[in-house]
Amino acid sequence: MNAEFNVWLLIVGLVVGAGLIWVVMMDGRRQEAEIDAIELPREAAWLSAVLTEDGHDVSPEAAEQLLLLHRAYLGAPPPDPIVDLEPLDELESEPPEPPTPDRPAFGEVERESD
Repeated sequence: MNAEFNVWLLIVGLVVGAGLIWVVMMDGRRQEAEIDAIELPREAAWLSAVLTEDGHDVSPEAAEQLLLLHRAYLGAPPPDPIVDLEPLDELESEPPEPPTPDRPAFGEVERESD
């Protein structure tokens, strides 16, 4: 009888453990797909009111359009990897040197004379 009780305890322990893990790992926040078209104008009105309180004049129609654009962005494929543009900014800040007869302009290939 002791072996059967141990098997029962093991099964109960696995079920309780799985339930605890599910509760801990559960994400209770709402997803974009859960907000339907009926709720979208109310969300836009709330967003407009909050932004107006912060000093930004955004109409509910503009907020609704921004929410729709945000959903389209989330539904699109991921963008290209982000490139660090700092080195490019440093290069563009220095003006290129003007071409001279012994040095061609940037991007031109020096041609051999015949």
